[in-house]
Amino acid sequence: MDVCHLRSSKIQDISFQLHKGEVLGIGGLTDCGMHELGRLLYGIIPPDSGYVLAFGHHLKGIDCAIAHGIGYLSKNRDDESLMTASTIRDNICLPSLRKLSTGPVLLPSKTLSFANKWADKLNVKMQNVDQYVSDLSGGNKQKVVIAKWLGYNADIFIMDCPTRGIDVGVKAAIYRLIEQLKKDGKAIVMISEELPELIGMSDRVLVIKNGKESAWFDRSPQLSETTIIEYMI
Repeated sequence: MDVCHLRSSKIQDISFQLHKGEVLGIGGLTDCGMHELGRLLYGIIPPDSGYVLAFGHHLKGIDCAIAHGIGYLSKNRDDESLMTASTIRDNICLPSLRKLSTGPVLLPSKTLSFANKWADKLNVKMQNVDQYVSDLSGGNKQKVVIAKWLGYNADIFIMDCPTRGIDVGVKAAIYRLIEQLKKDGKAIVMISEELPELIGMSDRVLVIKNGKESAWFDRSPQLSETTIIEYMI
């Protein structure tokens, strides 16, 4: 992914390259613009100027991002990443409906098998895949979000606060999954308000302050929260 001179009401001239098998961490204060950057990358909001390239294609909107293998985990999970009034099965299958369809026909047996496969891989704690997502805990909701993009076989993951509001056990499971995604050659943008998460999981860290690039850091045993905070405030 190539991000070239993105500008919006909260972002000022952000550029970077995201590589296969890399976790690019993005951090800053809550209102620094990093969450809007994630929405810009996925096409939820259009930039005032600049552009995003993925696999040689200009990304213009959510449909375009999905078509080119990009999955998005929103900080506002219930509002933007899930259909909470629908089942686990519906949520997991949604991006992959074309793949699961035989012509105009969507066979229940096929969606059931697909949803069970990916819910099991993520160890979603549930009664069955026809349980409503609204009944799940925060951590299991997040597993459903990840499961739908794994099932879709996304190559790029934009994760905005991926461990927000979940317990320690699920958080550790998500960290292990991110490491596996790296090994599989997936590329990950991880936006986080938690400095230990940024330092521990990222290959590179971009610090944003007032919508601008404030600092870049490579993974290092010497990188500390104190150093990052200096460039955040």
